[in-house]
Amino acid sequence: MNENRNGRGRKHILFSLKIAAVMIGGALLLTWARKQGWADHDLVMRGYNVIMGLALAAYGNALPKLMHETPPRSIHEATLAQAVARVTSWVMTLAFLTWAALWAFAPLDIAKVGSMLAVGAGAVGVLAYTARKGYACRASRTD
Repeated sequence: MNENRNGRGRKHILFSLKIAAVMIGGALLLTWARKQGWADHDLVMRGYNVIMGLALAAYGNALPKLMHETPPRSIHEATLAQAVARVTSWVMTLAFLTWAALWAFAPLDIAKVGSMLAVGAGAVGVLAYTARKGYACRASRTD
């Protein structure tokens, strides 16, 4: 059992390091392009935010596989945890894909505000869904 947990932890760390390497590599390439005169400040800012949005969307997509270190106490709890993990993954992936799309195609003023609103709305949606599922779980236990 410990070997499985260590293997999962190792995969999680390697995945996170790969995403970090992509983000750092992208930032370095964008900085180099700016120093060469190939890109201005706005393009570098857009490029980095697109890279960051796509990297975080990939991380959000992998969330359900990276969670659940401890075994659930019941089948009901396992079902609830799986549902919350899936919805969190979907919402965060969509929020960060929206972030990347806004930074890629929208005017800068809209991208700055819209990307934050997209991620904020995603976070509120996840919290609301989790609270609703938690309330339903408590209500079913008291019956």
